Amino acid sequence: MGIHDRPYMQQDYQPPGGRITFGMPKPGKAVKWLLIANIVMFVLQIFLGRQMEQWLTVTAVVWWEVWRYLTFQFLHADPFHLLFNMLGLYFLGMYLERAWGTRRFLTFYLVCGAVAGLTHVALSWSFRTDLFVSLLGASGGVYAVVLACAILFPHIRVIVILFPMSIRMAAALFLGIAIINVLIGIRSALAGGPLSGGISHVAHLGGAAAAAVWVYVIPKLRGASGQVRGRINRGAWQRKMRKRADEEAQIDRILSKIRNEGLDSLTNREKKILREATERQRRQESELYRL
Repeated sequence: MGIHDRPYMQQDYQPPGGRITFGMPKPGKAVKWLLIANIVMFVLQIFLGRQMEQWLTVTAVVWWEVWRYLTFQFLHADPFHLLFNMLGLYFLGMYLERAWGTRRFLTFYLVCGAVAGLTHVALSWSFRTDLFVSLLGASGGVYAVVLACAILFPHIRVIVILFPMSIRMAAALFLGIAIINVLIGIRSALAGGPLSGGISHVAHLGGAAAAAVWVYVIPKLRGASGQVRGRINRGAWQRKMRKRADEEAQIDRILSKIRNEGLDSLTNREKKILREATERQRRQESELYRL
């Protein structure tokens, strides 16, 4: 079954969730607990914001503190930052969790978010700017979700600033805006200014790029390697069959020579070939008897 034949790829596919609660589809386990975790962390930020950001955000000057690449994804700058990220996670994450399962979706989301953080750090060090700027938010993982849905579920339609459009058009719009802002940031950094300007579009692109590799590139490479292995196996099998056919033809020629000219007419090489063939046949018969 090809991917376009699967139920969740069809035009009439409904968002997963089964039961409807207050007119909204019920999210899967991963999406539900991600939503809860983000909301709880934001409430804690209200009381412990400075301390949490000091220890849990991604900052280029402490790039080696690996836990930050996970924890920064659960902190947000303000209620609107949280709201828009959670809306994207809620409405689109359910498609991926239904298609992949809870564990694979959660791994995808967190890994792509971590890559977003690494991308931010890499460019900050490349231009020696924003080294002390803290990165926080789920946007890298959410951009990954948007791009994955654009690749796998092109029939999805979303509303962007009151305008309905296909998920692919929305993804192209978001990525286009991010690319333009990254180029503007690079120009600013080359002139000695900041790279981000308050929003790390670099991180958005990093998350989206990770999703593209996960959803599109890796399956292509696996398919290509599988085809190569298949060709190698088929080639080896064909060579083996050709060798066996040549050996059988040689044995037939030797047996025909014995019938016509007698056993004494065989050369030493022909006698050796006949002995090896006889020994091979005995081994095969012995194995059959043991079975």
